[in-house]
Amino acid sequence: MITLKVNIEDEVYANMFAELISNFTFVKSVEVPHLKNNLKSRLSNENLVTPAQNIGELSDYRGIWADKDITDLKKFRDNLWQRSK
Repeated sequence: MITLKVNIEDEVYANMFAELISNFTFVKSVEVPHLKNNLKSRLSNENLVTPAQNIGELSDYRGIWADKDITDLKKFRDNLWQRSK
């Protein structure tokens, strides 16, 4: 195992950085000296992923391009990604 020492001037940013890197699966532990606890184990007990919201049935979106008269798929895609100037 390799230990890295990172110096960060602001305590708020240090805590943010510690939370960020503790979410990587390859990070075994993150210790912030003034907190005296293991951030990785504390965060692993929390529900970090919120469940997806149900925004409708997939069948509700069927046929949204039905009246668009799409004959050339490449031209259609190009027109979708054009930015207005």
